Amino acid sequence: MTAGERESPPCGAAARPVLTGRESRKQGLSGLEFGKGKKTMQVFKRGAAVPVILIAGLLSSAWGIEPEKGPAYLTDSHGASGVVQAFLELSEAAPEYDKYWQGALNWLISVAQHDRQGALYWYVSTTAPKGHPSHRIGIPSMCHVIRMFFAGYRRCGDGRYRDTGLTAVRTLLERFARTRRTRLGVSYAWSHSYRPNDRSPGLLAGHSHGLGNLIDTLLDGYEAKPDDALKAELENALEGLLINLRLRATLRKQGAATLVAWPTLKNPNVVETGYCYGQAGVVLPLLRLAELRPDLKLKDGTTPRSLANGSLRYLMRAARQTRGGYVWPYMRHTRSSKNIGFGSGTAGIGWAFLRGFQVNREFDPEFATECLKYARGAAVYAVNLLSGPKVPRRLRSPGGDAGFGVCGGASGGGFLLIETAKVVGKKEPAFARRLRISIEKIGKLVIASAIRTNGTLVCPDRTHFKRVNLALDYGQTGIVLGLAVAGKYLDNDELIGAAKQVADYIVQCAVPAGGGYKFAQFHPLPQ
Repeated sequence: MTAGERESPPCGAAARPVLTGRESRKQGLSGLEFGKGKKTMQVFKRGAAVPVILIAGLLSSAWGIEPEKGPAYLTDSHGASGVVQAFLELSEAAPEYDKYWQGALNWLISVAQHDRQGALYWYVSTTAPKGHPSHRIGIPSMCHVIRMFFAGYRRCGDGRYRDTGLTAVRTLLERFARTRRTRLGVSYAWSHSYRPNDRSPGLLAGHSHGLGNLIDTLLDGYEAKPDDALKAELENALEGLLINLRLRATLRKQGAATLVAWPTLKNPNVVETGYCYGQAGVVLPLLRLAELRPDLKLKDGTTPRSLANGSLRYLMRAARQTRGGYVWPYMRHTRSSKNIGFGSGTAGIGWAFLRGFQVNREFDPEFATECLKYARGAAVYAVNLLSGPKVPRRLRSPGGDAGFGVCGGASGGGFLLIETAKVVGKKEPAFARRLRISIEKIGKLVIASAIRTNGTLVCPDRTHFKRVNLALDYGQTGIVLGLAVAGKYLDNDELIGAAKQVADYIVQCAVPAGGGYKFAQFHPLPQ
Protein backbone atom coordinates (compact mmCIF):
# COMPACT_ATOMS: atom_id res chain seq x y z
CA MET A 1 0.00 0.00 0.00
CA THR A 2 1.44 3.39 -0.91
CA ALA A 3 0.92 6.60 0.98
CA GLY A 4 -1.64 7.71 -1.58
CA GLU A 5 -3.76 4.58 -1.21
CA ARG A 6 -5.18 5.50 2.15
CA GLU A 7 -6.66 8.69 3.45
CA SER A 8 -3.95 11.11 4.51
CA PRO A 9 -4.07 11.78 8.23
CA PRO A 10 -4.43 15.34 9.48
CA CYS A 11 -1.10 16.87 10.38
CA GLY A 12 -0.28 17.80 13.92
CA ALA A 13 -0.79 21.23 15.43
CA ALA A 14 1.50 23.94 14.13
CA ALA A 15 4.79 24.32 15.94
CA ARG A 16 6.29 27.39 16.24
CA PRO A 17 33.83 24.62 -4.60
CA VAL A 18 36.76 24.01 -5.25
CA LEU A 19 36.74 21.27 -7.90
CA THR A 20 39.77 19.41 -9.00
CA GLY A 21 38.68 19.70 -12.62
CA ARG A 22 40.41 16.42 -13.43
CA GLU A 23 39.75 15.17 -16.91
CA SER A 24 39.24 11.52 -17.69
CA ARG A 25 42.31 9.54 -16.78
CA LYS A 26 43.55 6.54 -18.69
CA GLN A 27 44.17 4.03 -15.95
CA GLY A 28 42.81 0.53 -16.33
CA LEU A 29 39.53 -0.62 -14.86
CA SER A 30 39.54 -4.16 -13.66
CA GLY A 31 38.68 -6.44 -10.82
CA LEU A 32 39.17 -5.21 -7.29
CA GLU A 33 41.54 -2.39 -8.02
CA PHE A 34 41.38 0.54 -10.35
CA GLY A 35 44.33 1.60 -12.42
CA LYS A 36 46.56 -1.48 -12.22
CA GLY A 37 45.61 -3.07 -15.54
CA LYS A 38 45.05 -6.52 -14.07
CA LYS A 39 42.58 -8.45 -11.97
CA THR A 40 43.52 -8.66 -8.34
CA MET A 41 40.82 -10.33 -7.05
CA GLN A 42 19.62 2.61 -1.83
CA VAL A 43 5.77 7.25 1.47
CA PHE A 44 8.77 6.71 -0.12
CA LYS A 45 7.74 4.86 -3.18
CA ARG A 46 8.58 6.29 -6.57
CA GLY A 47 6.97 4.02 -9.10
CA ALA A 48 8.24 0.60 -8.08
CA ALA A 49 10.63 1.87 -5.43
CA VAL A 50 10.44 0.93 -1.77
CA PRO A 51 11.78 3.26 0.94
CA VAL A 52 15.10 2.96 -0.82
CA ILE A 53 14.60 6.34 -2.46
CA LEU A 54 14.73 8.17 0.83
CA ILE A 55 17.45 6.17 2.46
CA ALA A 56 19.94 8.97 2.40
CA GLY A 57 22.36 10.34 4.99
CA LEU A 58 22.29 7.08 6.91
CA LEU A 59 25.85 7.38 8.15
CA SER A 60 26.03 11.08 8.97
CA SER A 61 28.47 11.34 11.81
CA ALA A 62 27.46 11.69 15.44
CA TRP A 63 31.09 11.97 16.57
CA GLY A 64 31.54 14.49 19.34
CA ILE A 65 28.06 13.80 20.69
CA GLU A 66 28.60 10.62 22.70
CA PRO A 67 30.70 12.28 25.46
CA GLU A 68 27.83 14.67 26.19
CA LYS A 69 26.55 14.04 29.71
CA GLY A 70 22.91 13.11 29.72
CA PRO A 71 20.73 12.40 26.68
CA ALA A 72 21.69 14.05 23.40
CA TYR A 73 18.65 15.02 21.33
CA LEU A 74 19.81 14.83 17.74
CA THR A 75 18.30 16.31 14.60
CA ASP A 76 19.82 14.05 11.94
CA SER A 77 19.26 10.39 11.00
CA HIS A 78 20.57 9.33 14.42
CA GLY A 79 17.67 11.18 16.00
CA ALA A 80 14.63 13.06 14.69
CA SER A 81 14.94 12.55 10.92
CA GLY A 82 15.60 8.84 11.42
CA VAL A 83 12.38 8.58 13.44
CA VAL A 84 10.51 10.35 10.64
CA GLN A 85 11.62 7.91 7.96
CA ALA A 86 10.95 4.79 10.03
CA PHE A 87 7.58 5.90 11.40
CA LEU A 88 6.35 7.17 8.05
CA GLU A 89 6.83 3.65 6.73
CA LEU A 90 5.31 1.89 9.73
CA SER A 91 2.32 4.23 9.89
CA GLU A 92 1.12 3.00 6.50
CA ALA A 93 0.19 -0.22 8.29
CA ALA A 94 -0.36 1.32 11.74
CA PRO A 95 -1.71 4.89 11.50
CA GLU A 96 -1.49 5.34 15.28
CA TYR A 97 2.22 6.11 14.77
CA ASP A 98 1.52 9.11 12.53
CA LYS A 99 1.75 11.51 15.46
CA TYR A 100 5.37 10.58 16.10
CA TRP A 101 6.79 11.32 12.65
CA GLN A 102 4.68 14.48 12.60
CA GLY A 103 5.93 15.29 16.09
CA ALA A 104 9.55 14.82 15.05
CA LEU A 105 9.08 17.19 12.09
CA ASN A 106 7.31 19.73 14.31
CA TRP A 107 10.22 19.60 16.77
CA LEU A 108 12.71 20.04 13.92
CA ILE A 109 10.84 23.18 12.86
CA SER A 110 10.98 24.49 16.43
CA VAL A 111 14.78 24.05 16.72
CA ALA A 112 15.70 25.28 13.23
CA GLN A 113 18.24 28.12 13.24
CA HIS A 114 18.52 31.06 10.82
CA ASP A 115 21.60 33.20 10.32
CA ARG A 116 21.53 36.90 9.43
CA GLN A 117 21.23 36.10 5.74
CA GLY A 118 18.24 33.84 6.36
CA ALA A 119 20.08 30.57 5.83
CA LEU A 120 18.38 27.65 7.56
CA TYR A 121 20.31 25.02 9.48
CA TRP A 122 20.21 22.62 12.43
CA TYR A 123 22.69 21.71 15.14
CA VAL A 124 23.60 18.05 15.61
CA SER A 125 22.63 18.14 19.27
CA THR A 126 20.16 20.65 20.65
CA THR A 127 21.16 19.91 24.23
CA ALA A 128 24.95 20.23 24.13
CA PRO A 129 26.24 22.54 26.87
CA LYS A 130 28.30 25.60 26.05
CA GLY A 131 31.78 24.57 24.97
CA HIS A 132 30.72 21.07 23.96
CA PRO A 133 31.78 20.20 20.40
CA SER A 134 28.30 20.30 18.92
CA HIS A 135 28.07 21.88 15.49
CA ARG A 136 25.76 22.41 12.59
CA ILE A 137 24.87 19.15 10.90
CA GLY A 138 26.94 18.53 7.77
CA ILE A 139 25.60 18.77 4.24
CA PRO A 140 24.80 15.03 3.92
CA SER A 141 22.82 15.08 7.19
CA MET A 142 21.07 18.28 6.13
CA CYS A 143 19.96 16.50 2.96
CA HIS A 144 18.31 13.72 4.96
CA VAL A 145 16.45 16.21 7.14
CA ILE A 146 15.25 18.11 4.06
CA ARG A 147 14.04 14.95 2.37
CA MET A 148 12.04 13.96 5.43
CA PHE A 149 10.21 17.30 5.31
CA PHE A 150 9.28 16.65 1.69
CA ALA A 151 8.23 13.09 2.55
CA GLY A 152 6.02 14.39 5.35
CA TYR A 153 4.47 16.95 3.02
CA ARG A 154 3.70 14.30 0.41
CA ARG A 155 2.00 12.20 3.06
CA CYS A 156 -0.25 14.79 4.70
CA GLY A 157 -0.03 18.03 2.71
CA ASP A 158 1.08 20.25 5.60
CA GLY A 159 2.46 23.35 3.86
CA ARG A 160 4.88 24.02 6.73
CA TYR A 161 6.79 20.86 5.83
CA ARG A 162 7.07 21.83 2.17
CA ASP A 163 8.06 25.40 3.00
CA THR A 164 10.73 24.28 5.46
CA GLY A 165 12.15 21.86 2.90
CA LEU A 166 12.26 24.49 0.16
CA THR A 167 13.84 27.07 2.48
CA ALA A 168 16.54 24.55 3.39
CA VAL A 169 17.09 23.74 -0.31
CA ARG A 170 17.60 27.45 -0.97
CA THR A 171 20.20 27.44 1.80
CA LEU A 172 22.05 24.58 0.11
CA LEU A 173 22.06 26.44 -3.20
CA GLU A 174 22.70 29.99 -2.03
CA ARG A 175 25.17 29.43 0.77
CA PHE A 176 26.97 26.16 0.21
CA ALA A 177 27.21 25.51 -3.52
CA ARG A 178 30.72 25.86 -4.90
CA THR A 179 30.77 26.66 -8.60
CA ARG A 180 33.42 26.73 -11.29
CA ARG A 181 33.36 27.42 -15.00
CA THR A 182 34.60 24.49 -17.07
CA ARG A 183 34.69 23.52 -20.72
CA LEU A 184 31.29 21.83 -20.25
CA GLY A 185 29.66 24.72 -18.41
CA VAL A 186 29.31 25.73 -14.75
CA SER A 187 30.13 22.85 -12.44
CA TYR A 188 28.54 22.59 -8.97
CA ALA A 189 30.10 21.00 -5.90
CA TRP A 190 29.53 20.77 -2.16
CA SER A 191 31.79 19.80 0.72
CA HIS A 192 30.70 17.88 3.83
CA SER A 193 30.63 20.97 6.03
CA TYR A 194 29.22 24.43 6.42
CA ARG A 195 32.58 26.05 7.07
CA PRO A 196 33.11 29.31 5.14
CA ASN A 197 35.87 29.18 2.54
CA ASP A 198 36.19 25.43 3.00
CA ARG A 199 38.88 24.07 0.69
CA SER A 200 38.52 20.39 1.51
CA PRO A 201 37.83 18.07 -1.43
CA GLY A 202 34.19 18.19 -2.43
CA LEU A 203 31.72 15.34 -2.10
CA LEU A 204 31.99 12.78 -4.87
CA ALA A 205 30.86 9.16 -5.21
CA GLY A 206 28.26 7.60 -2.98
CA HIS A 207 24.92 8.60 -1.60
CA SER A 208 24.99 9.08 2.17
CA HIS A 209 28.28 10.98 1.93
CA GLY A 210 28.33 11.78 -1.75
CA LEU A 211 26.84 13.78 -4.57
CA GLY A 212 24.10 11.19 -4.97
CA ASN A 213 22.54 12.60 -1.81
CA LEU A 214 22.58 16.12 -3.23
CA ILE A 215 21.01 15.02 -6.51
CA ASP A 216 18.14 13.23 -4.78
CA THR A 217 17.55 16.16 -2.41
CA LEU A 218 17.47 18.72 -5.22
CA LEU A 219 15.15 16.45 -7.21
CA ASP A 220 12.82 16.27 -4.21
CA GLY A 221 12.81 20.07 -4.14
CA TYR A 222 12.23 20.17 -7.90
CA GLU A 223 9.20 17.89 -7.58
CA ALA A 224 7.80 19.98 -4.70
CA LYS A 225 6.87 22.64 -7.30
CA PRO A 226 9.06 25.55 -6.18
CA ASP A 227 8.65 29.07 -7.55
CA ASP A 228 10.13 29.81 -10.98
CA ALA A 229 13.33 31.36 -9.64
CA LEU A 230 14.16 28.39 -7.40
CA LYS A 231 13.16 25.94 -10.13
CA ALA A 232 15.62 27.58 -12.54
CA GLU A 233 18.39 27.46 -9.95
CA LEU A 234 17.64 23.81 -9.24
CA GLU A 235 17.90 23.03 -12.96
CA ASN A 236 21.25 24.85 -13.11
CA ALA A 237 22.52 22.98 -10.06
CA LEU A 238 21.43 19.57 -11.35
CA GLU A 239 23.20 20.22 -14.64
CA GLY A 240 26.22 21.47 -12.69
CA LEU A 241 26.31 18.27 -10.64
CA LEU A 242 26.24 16.23 -13.84
CA ILE A 243 29.17 18.29 -15.15
CA ASN A 244 31.06 17.76 -11.89
CA LEU A 245 30.57 13.99 -12.03
CA ARG A 246 31.55 13.86 -15.70
CA LEU A 247 34.75 15.86 -15.24
CA ARG A 248 35.84 13.94 -12.17
CA ALA A 249 35.05 10.50 -13.61
CA THR A 250 37.70 8.16 -14.91
CA LEU A 251 36.68 6.59 -18.20
CA ARG A 252 37.91 3.55 -20.05
CA LYS A 253 36.83 2.08 -23.34
CA GLN A 254 36.04 -1.62 -23.38
CA GLY A 255 35.14 -2.54 -26.92
CA ALA A 256 32.21 -0.35 -27.93
CA ALA A 257 31.32 0.33 -24.28
CA THR A 258 32.64 2.97 -21.88
CA LEU A 259 33.28 2.10 -18.23
CA VAL A 260 32.90 4.95 -15.74
CA ALA A 261 34.24 5.06 -12.19
CA TRP A 262 35.08 7.50 -9.42
CA PRO A 263 38.14 6.33 -7.44
CA THR A 264 38.34 7.20 -3.76
CA LEU A 265 40.06 10.48 -2.93
CA LYS A 266 42.48 8.75 -0.56
CA ASN A 267 43.48 5.96 -2.93
CA PRO A 268 43.07 6.46 -6.69
CA ASN A 269 43.57 2.72 -7.22
CA VAL A 270 40.42 1.80 -5.30
CA VAL A 271 36.84 2.25 -6.45
CA GLU A 272 34.21 1.69 -3.78
CA THR A 273 31.12 -0.02 -5.15
CA GLY A 274 28.40 0.28 -2.49
CA TYR A 275 25.54 2.71 -2.00
CA CYS A 276 26.71 4.84 0.91
CA TYR A 277 30.20 5.64 -0.36
CA GLY A 278 30.50 4.26 -3.88
CA GLN A 279 29.27 3.71 -7.40
CA ALA A 280 25.76 2.45 -6.63
CA GLY A 281 24.97 5.59 -4.63
CA VAL A 282 25.61 7.73 -7.71
CA VAL A 283 23.90 5.42 -10.22
CA LEU A 284 20.50 5.50 -8.53
CA PRO A 285 20.00 9.29 -8.42
CA LEU A 286 21.46 9.65 -11.93
CA LEU A 287 18.83 7.24 -13.23
CA ARG A 288 16.15 9.20 -11.38
CA LEU A 289 17.50 12.41 -12.93
CA ALA A 290 17.36 10.75 -16.36
CA GLU A 291 13.67 10.04 -15.87
CA LEU A 292 12.76 13.51 -14.59
CA ARG A 293 15.01 15.47 -16.98
CA PRO A 294 15.16 13.37 -20.19
CA ASP A 295 16.25 16.46 -22.14
CA LEU A 296 19.39 17.06 -20.05
CA LYS A 297 22.55 16.63 -22.13
CA LEU A 298 26.03 18.14 -21.78
CA LYS A 299 28.06 19.64 -24.62
CA ASP A 300 30.04 16.42 -25.06
CA GLY A 301 26.86 14.33 -25.31
CA THR A 302 26.91 13.05 -21.72
CA THR A 303 23.47 12.41 -20.23
CA PRO A 304 22.51 11.24 -16.75
CA ARG A 305 21.62 7.83 -18.20
CA SER A 306 24.87 7.44 -20.15
CA LEU A 307 26.93 8.28 -17.04
CA ALA A 308 24.87 5.91 -14.89
CA ASN A 309 25.13 3.13 -17.47
CA GLY A 310 28.89 3.55 -17.67
CA SER A 311 29.07 3.12 -13.92
CA LEU A 312 26.87 0.01 -14.12
CA ARG A 313 29.26 -1.40 -16.73
CA TYR A 314 32.11 -0.87 -14.29
CA LEU A 315 30.16 -2.69 -11.59
CA MET A 316 29.56 -5.57 -14.01
CA ARG A 317 33.30 -5.80 -14.58
CA ALA A 318 34.08 -5.72 -10.84
CA ALA A 319 31.48 -8.32 -9.80
CA ARG A 320 32.72 -11.59 -8.28
CA GLN A 321 30.76 -14.80 -8.61
CA THR A 322 30.18 -16.61 -5.33
CA ARG A 323 27.43 -18.73 -3.74
CA GLY A 324 25.72 -18.89 -7.12
CA GLY A 325 25.33 -15.11 -7.31
CA TYR A 326 27.39 -11.94 -7.20
CA VAL A 327 29.22 -9.95 -4.58
CA TRP A 328 31.43 -6.88 -5.03
CA PRO A 329 34.76 -5.78 -3.63
CA TYR A 330 35.01 -2.56 -1.65
CA MET A 331 31.29 -2.30 -0.97
CA ARG A 332 32.50 -0.10 1.82
CA HIS A 333 36.20 0.50 2.44
CA THR A 334 37.28 -3.15 2.67
CA ARG A 335 38.15 -5.56 -0.10
CA SER A 336 35.81 -8.36 0.91
CA SER A 337 32.55 -8.61 2.85
CA LYS A 338 29.50 -10.79 3.39
CA ASN A 339 27.34 -7.75 3.99
CA ILE A 340 23.85 -7.87 2.46
CA GLY A 341 22.80 -4.51 3.91
CA PHE A 342 21.52 -1.71 1.72
CA GLY A 343 24.05 1.00 2.46
CA SER A 344 27.31 -0.90 2.40
CA GLY A 345 26.41 -4.30 1.01
CA THR A 346 25.04 -6.17 -1.98
CA ALA A 347 21.46 -4.88 -1.60
CA GLY A 348 22.29 -1.32 -2.65
CA ILE A 349 24.35 -2.49 -5.63
CA GLY A 350 21.69 -4.95 -6.72
CA TRP A 351 19.06 -2.22 -6.50
CA ALA A 352 21.19 -0.02 -8.81
CA PHE A 353 21.17 -2.82 -11.37
CA LEU A 354 17.44 -3.38 -10.95
CA ARG A 355 16.81 0.30 -11.64
CA GLY A 356 19.20 0.06 -14.58
CA PHE A 357 17.00 -2.68 -15.96
CA GLN A 358 13.84 -0.64 -15.47
CA VAL A 359 15.16 2.64 -16.91
CA ASN A 360 16.91 1.07 -19.93
CA ARG A 361 14.22 -1.34 -21.12
CA GLU A 362 12.89 1.11 -23.70
CA PHE A 363 16.24 2.49 -24.86
CA ASP A 364 18.60 -0.50 -24.78
CA PRO A 365 16.81 -3.81 -24.13
CA GLU A 366 20.02 -5.85 -24.41
CA PHE A 367 21.79 -3.77 -21.76
CA ALA A 368 18.67 -3.83 -19.59
CA THR A 369 18.68 -7.63 -19.68
CA GLU A 370 22.33 -7.63 -18.62
CA CYS A 371 21.47 -5.33 -15.69
CA LEU A 372 18.74 -7.72 -14.58
CA LYS A 373 21.24 -10.58 -14.61
CA TYR A 374 23.41 -8.80 -12.03
CA ALA A 375 20.45 -7.61 -9.94
CA ARG A 376 19.20 -11.16 -9.82
CA GLY A 377 22.71 -12.37 -8.95
CA ALA A 378 22.91 -10.01 -5.97
CA ALA A 379 19.59 -11.38 -4.74
CA VAL A 380 20.73 -14.98 -5.30
CA TYR A 381 23.84 -14.32 -3.20
CA ALA A 382 21.71 -13.09 -0.31
CA VAL A 383 19.24 -15.97 -0.62
CA ASN A 384 21.97 -18.59 -0.68
CA LEU A 385 23.81 -16.94 2.20
CA LEU A 386 20.62 -17.07 4.26
CA SER A 387 19.91 -20.66 3.20
CA GLY A 388 23.30 -22.05 4.17
CA PRO A 389 23.77 -24.68 6.87
CA LYS A 390 25.66 -22.28 9.15
CA VAL A 391 23.01 -19.59 9.41
CA PRO A 392 22.58 -18.95 13.16
CA ARG A 393 19.25 -18.73 14.93
CA ARG A 394 20.38 -15.42 16.36
CA LEU A 395 22.78 -12.84 15.01
CA ARG A 396 26.18 -13.57 16.52
CA SER A 397 26.88 -9.95 17.40
CA PRO A 398 25.16 -6.62 16.96
CA GLY A 399 26.02 -4.56 13.89
CA GLY A 400 28.80 -5.28 11.46
CA ASP A 401 28.42 -7.54 8.45
CA ALA A 402 25.45 -9.47 9.82
CA GLY A 403 23.87 -7.14 12.31
CA PHE A 404 20.94 -4.80 12.78
CA GLY A 405 19.83 -1.72 10.90
CA VAL A 406 19.36 -0.95 7.23
CA CYS A 407 22.81 0.23 6.21
CA GLY A 408 25.20 -2.59 6.98
CA GLY A 409 22.86 -4.96 8.75
CA ALA A 410 20.19 -7.55 8.24
CA SER A 411 17.27 -5.11 8.18
CA GLY A 412 18.55 -3.62 4.92
CA GLY A 413 18.99 -6.93 3.12
CA GLY A 414 15.30 -7.41 2.47
CA PHE A 415 14.83 -4.31 0.31
CA LEU A 416 16.51 -5.78 -2.75
CA LEU A 417 14.80 -9.13 -2.29
CA ILE A 418 11.38 -7.46 -2.21
CA GLU A 419 11.98 -5.44 -5.36
CA THR A 420 13.53 -8.41 -7.16
CA ALA A 421 10.50 -10.53 -6.31
CA LYS A 422 8.21 -7.87 -7.77
CA VAL A 423 10.14 -7.91 -11.04
CA VAL A 424 10.76 -11.65 -11.53
CA GLY A 425 7.83 -13.10 -9.59
CA LYS A 426 5.50 -13.87 -12.49
CA LYS A 427 8.25 -15.28 -14.71
CA GLU A 428 10.06 -17.21 -11.96
CA PRO A 429 7.53 -18.24 -9.30
CA ALA A 430 9.88 -20.75 -7.67
CA PHE A 431 12.60 -18.12 -7.24
CA ALA A 432 10.03 -15.63 -5.99
CA ARG A 433 9.04 -18.11 -3.28
CA ARG A 434 12.68 -18.43 -2.21
CA LEU A 435 12.90 -14.66 -2.06
CA ARG A 436 9.82 -14.42 0.14
CA ILE A 437 11.18 -17.12 2.46
CA SER A 438 14.47 -15.22 2.77
CA ILE A 439 12.72 -11.92 3.46
CA GLU A 440 10.79 -13.56 6.29
CA LYS A 441 13.95 -15.25 7.56
CA ILE A 442 15.74 -11.90 7.80
CA GLY A 443 12.88 -10.46 9.83
CA LYS A 444 12.70 -13.42 12.19
CA LEU A 445 16.49 -13.39 12.63
CA VAL A 446 16.36 -9.78 13.74
CA ILE A 447 13.45 -10.50 16.08
CA ALA A 448 15.21 -13.51 17.62
CA SER A 449 18.29 -11.39 18.26
CA ALA A 450 16.42 -8.63 20.09
CA ILE A 451 15.82 -8.23 23.81
CA ARG A 452 12.26 -8.02 25.14
CA THR A 453 11.55 -5.42 27.79
CA ASN A 454 8.30 -3.82 29.01
CA GLY A 455 6.40 -5.15 26.01
CA THR A 456 8.95 -3.75 23.54
CA LEU A 457 11.91 -5.04 21.55
CA VAL A 458 15.39 -3.51 21.66
CA CYS A 459 18.68 -4.38 19.99
CA PRO A 460 22.11 -3.61 21.44
CA ASP A 461 24.25 -0.97 19.76
CA ARG A 462 26.86 -2.49 17.45
CA THR A 463 29.80 -0.75 19.12
CA HIS A 464 28.65 -0.57 22.72
CA PHE A 465 26.67 -3.64 23.74
CA LYS A 466 25.29 -2.08 26.94
CA ARG A 467 23.25 0.61 25.25
CA VAL A 468 20.46 1.03 22.70
CA ASN A 469 21.06 3.17 19.62
CA LEU A 470 18.11 4.88 17.90
CA ALA A 471 20.06 5.58 14.70
CA LEU A 472 18.76 4.63 11.25
CA ASP A 473 21.96 3.10 9.92
CA TYR A 474 22.64 0.43 12.55
CA GLY A 475 20.00 1.08 15.17
CA GLN A 476 16.38 0.96 16.27
CA THR A 477 14.80 3.18 13.63
CA GLY A 478 16.51 1.15 10.92
CA ILE A 479 15.00 -2.01 12.39
CA VAL A 480 11.53 -0.45 12.41
CA LEU A 481 11.99 0.50 8.77
CA GLY A 482 13.21 -2.93 7.67
CA LEU A 483 10.58 -4.91 9.57
CA ALA A 484 7.76 -2.61 8.44
CA VAL A 485 8.69 -2.88 4.77
CA ALA A 486 9.03 -6.67 4.97
CA GLY A 487 5.86 -7.11 6.98
CA LYS A 488 3.77 -5.05 4.58
CA TYR A 489 5.14 -6.82 1.53
CA LEU A 490 4.57 -10.28 2.99
CA ASP A 491 1.32 -9.28 4.68
CA ASN A 492 2.91 -10.78 7.78
CA ASP A 493 1.35 -9.74 11.07
CA GLU A 494 4.27 -11.14 13.06
CA LEU A 495 6.78 -8.83 11.36
CA ILE A 496 4.46 -5.81 11.57
CA GLY A 497 3.88 -6.61 15.24
CA ALA A 498 7.63 -6.77 15.85
CA ALA A 499 8.14 -3.45 14.04
CA LYS A 500 5.51 -1.94 16.35
CA GLN A 501 7.26 -3.38 19.42
CA VAL A 502 10.58 -1.84 18.36
CA ALA A 503 8.77 1.42 17.61
CA ASP A 504 7.09 1.28 21.03
CA TYR A 505 10.49 1.40 22.70
CA ILE A 506 11.24 4.57 20.72
CA VAL A 507 7.83 5.97 21.65
CA GLN A 508 8.57 5.37 25.33
CA CYS A 509 11.72 7.45 24.87
CA ALA A 510 9.91 10.36 23.20
CA VAL A 511 10.01 13.67 25.05
CA PRO A 512 7.33 16.32 24.28
CA ALA A 513 9.00 19.48 23.00
CA GLY A 514 8.48 22.24 20.46
CA GLY A 515 4.93 21.25 19.60
CA GLY A 516 6.08 17.70 18.88
CA TYR A 517 8.60 15.15 20.15
CA LYS A 518 12.36 14.93 20.44
CA PHE A 519 14.34 11.70 20.70
CA ALA A 520 17.70 11.01 22.33
CA GLN A 521 20.08 8.77 20.40
CA PHE A 522 21.48 6.51 23.13
CA HIS A 523 19.82 4.76 26.06
CA PRO A 524 21.15 2.22 28.57
CA LEU A 525 20.35 -1.35 27.59
CA PRO A 526 17.53 -2.59 29.84
CA GLN A 527 18.71 -5.19 32.33
